Amino acid sequence: MKEVRIKRKNPNIKMFASLFRVMGILLVMESLFMLVCTSASFVAHQYLAVKSMLTGAGITLFAGILMWLPFRKRSLEIDKRTGFLIVTLIWIIFSFFGALPAYIGGYIPSFIDAYFETMSGFTTTGSSVLNDVESLPYSVGLWRVMTQWIGGIGIIVIMLSVIPFVGGGGMALFSAEVAGITKSKIAPHIRETSKALLIVYISLTLIYFFTYYLLGMSLYDAVCHAFTTVATAGLSSKNASAAAFAPQIQYAMTGFMLLSGTNILFIYSAAKGDFKEIRKSEELRVYYSVVLICVILIFLMTFSKSGNIEQTLRNSLFMVSSVITSTGLINCEYSLWPIGAVLILIMLMNSGAMSGSTTGGLKLVRMMVLFKNARNTISRGLHSNAFIPVTLNGKMLQDETIFNVFNMFMLYVISLVVGSLILVATGIGLEESVISSITSLCNMGPGFGMSAYGNFSHFSPFAKVLMAFMMCAGRLELITVYSVFSKSFWKR
Repeated sequence: MKEVRIKRKNPNIKMFASLFRVMGILLVMESLFMLVCTSASFVAHQYLAVKSMLTGAGITLFAGILMWLPFRKRSLEIDKRTGFLIVTLIWIIFSFFGALPAYIGGYIPSFIDAYFETMSGFTTTGSSVLNDVESLPYSVGLWRVMTQWIGGIGIIVIMLSVIPFVGGGGMALFSAEVAGITKSKIAPHIRETSKALLIVYISLTLIYFFTYYLLGMSLYDAVCHAFTTVATAGLSSKNASAAAFAPQIQYAMTGFMLLSGTNILFIYSAAKGDFKEIRKSEELRVYYSVVLICVILIFLMTFSKSGNIEQTLRNSLFMVSSVITSTGLINCEYSLWPIGAVLILIMLMNSGAMSGSTTGGLKLVRMMVLFKNARNTISRGLHSNAFIPVTLNGKMLQDETIFNVFNMFMLYVISLVVGSLILVATGIGLEESVISSITSLCNMGPGFGMSAYGNFSHFSPFAKVLMAFMMCAGRLELITVYSVFSKSFWKR
């Protein structure tokens, strides 16, 4: 008798069908965002910029329809593995198409530079290759900062808010994009949660915009910096970044950066008058305590050089807020500060602000867990029979959670070392390579050395591509991206 073999469908076919269908819808969404920005140059009679924006939007729209059309009737089956692939590729592909308007119009002549700038925007990193951002047409400049706004809340979160077709795969996509040691939902269904997050995000954007405008910013600058601060990004419409604005605007920016560094679920709860979770949050208390302590230390270190109490306090408060929230806006020459103050900023770059915010870095909650576990390890060494659990907000953490935090930390360290060594091999100095790797992985923006103020135009094309990859990996908190490149991911 002949052996009958049952042919099994390759699960990768279903995965790629879901990938292309979701990717197509998202690219159509991206083209619509481009068209919104195009109106800025149309109103200002900058018709060459209108042409480049429309061309970029048209190519993106065509590519989106081409991806979606063959799979429009296919049922979506999005498991965790498919979610990781979709989320990783959409950030890479979004940046590719998002770079087209600036490249087609010749505003950024090199496509690698245009891709770097766009990836920096979508990942809310804030690094740049442009030496004169004020010369950009309104539509291109607005699209440049809108990429930050889109990336701040998350591409997938926006999609889940407005498109109902994802269904049961929504949580897989949400988990892949919104990484962390905790994932809280506002509503029972992921679509309602995404809607609520988007409403809070838009509300904050409007509050920031009207405040900036009333304090004296132009309409265009107010829009750009509302997008920048709510997304804790860093790409400014001014060559001098925040230093171009009056002290009262810098104080407003400081408050908004700190607010955006807070867990967005806490902002939602506060708006509803529910302060229960806020009152018991250890991370929130640590966040503002760290800001206060670092501001005092930097003030004491830098006051002797300036002699101006108000300016020194403002600069200290602004830069600490900008760095801990990974916003990356700059209001002073921080690279000239004493080495102690600079080291504090580097420490804050790595830690980041609260989980559940738009900020980068490792997040304070992970640093707290690592510190608590290290402290308990020392205590257990002295009292070997004692049971000393690691707690957070009064609840005991499972060993698996602590293990995952430690793994995340080790992945970050390995990524930092490897990235720094590769940058050194391209001819960049060791100090600048290390800081550039930190600023990419933590989605920070500014560096030190020649890239002190967030400009990396002097880096080689290869170095820019590497940094763009690190930005993407850092924005998705490493594991999502690295999983796709692992051998086990592609096994049936």
